[in-house]
Amino acid sequence: MDYQKELITVSQKLIPDFEITQEQSFNKQSFIEKLSPYISHLLDTDFQQLVQIMYRIDVSEKEFALTLQPGNEKIPEKLAEMIYDRLCLKARIRAEYKAK
Repeated sequence: MDYQKELITVSQKLIPDFEITQEQSFNKQSFIEKLSPYISHLLDTDFQQLVQIMYRIDVSEKEFALTLQPGNEKIPEKLAEMIYDRLCLKARIRAEYKAK
């Protein structure tokens, strides 16, 4: 089932200031590379905004907290991957319901 368009819609709705193209939306690595600097910026300047985004996307609080533990490397990339995986799930579910 094609849910690429839904993934773009969900991403733009739930992550302010994040633009993604159709080519990037299904390429996990490209998505992570584009989102990681934004997450890094939020970690440094507006942690509360990042928490709100994670809540709206419905990323597991436990996984989020574990990722933020001191000593973890590449925190922005790991968070971006968590976001991508969750957004794909949301997009797939929405596309299936729209198709019915």
